[in-house]
Amino acid sequence: MKRLITSLIVCFATIAAMSQNKVDIEVSYRYYHPVQTMRSAEPDVTNQYILLTDGSRSKFYSPKTEFIDSIESTPEEFEKFNTFKRICYEKKQSDQIPRVDGSFYITKSRSDNKIQTYDIASATKFRWEEQMTDIKWNVTDSTINLMGYECFMATADYHGRKWIAWFAPEIPVNDGPWKLFGLPGIILMAECDGGQYRFVADGIQQAQNPEYRIYCKENWEPIKREEFWRLRRECLDNPSRNNGTGGNTIVFKGINYTKYLPKDIVDYIETDY
Repeated sequence: MKRLITSLIVCFATIAAMSQNKVDIEVSYRYYHPVQTMRSAEPDVTNQYILLTDGSRSKFYSPKTEFIDSIESTPEEFEKFNTFKRICYEKKQSDQIPRVDGSFYITKSRSDNKIQTYDIASATKFRWEEQMTDIKWNVTDSTINLMGYECFMATADYHGRKWIAWFAPEIPVNDGPWKLFGLPGIILMAECDGGQYRFVADGIQQAQNPEYRIYCKENWEPIKREEFWRLRRECLDNPSRNNGTGGNTIVFKGINYTKYLPKDIVDYIETDY
């Protein structure tokens, strides 16, 4: 424990020194999570995300999804993309069409202590804002090695789930995947209790030409955080709300469920709604 305290003191001092000369870095993560729709469910879907951060602002996003959003951000490019998709379908080359890989963007800003979330529910793009309230981490002296970095374990309760995070003091950036932050080093792995939601870093580099904007963010409809997750849940709990029919069966890990998976089997990454 003495070694841990010494390491953290050194790390906080390094962070203070670096704050005078911020460096943009990119950390890529594999995001493992369950997915359920009105007709199917998968226990462990994987998306590729990137955290772009300088320690005071950050963006967590899917590069494939952002690429599509960028080319659809102007009427001219939107039309070109539709034409390209039509040609691919006509030539039976639909595998050449770029696909989204993950639905949400998360931005953090310490200048105003805000987290902005952009996500989709009921085929509609929504956005909401929340305060960057401190996450009460309990840092332990357990360590593992991730990508060559010694990482310490910390635990916290956040948005209804218990999280275990592993952070690297050698990279003194107070940030992490999704909405996680607040540790004296970049979070390279995080997992909720039960393991349904996991973020695992698989690459890190200095960012070249960092771009923090969200394309056409004014087109995302404002909503409150709790209302968003309740809407998502309602779409699953009442499948006839969207498709006009009922009685569908979801198969999850070899077990049949009528209409939807109940909350005690699969719920969203945030459960405090």
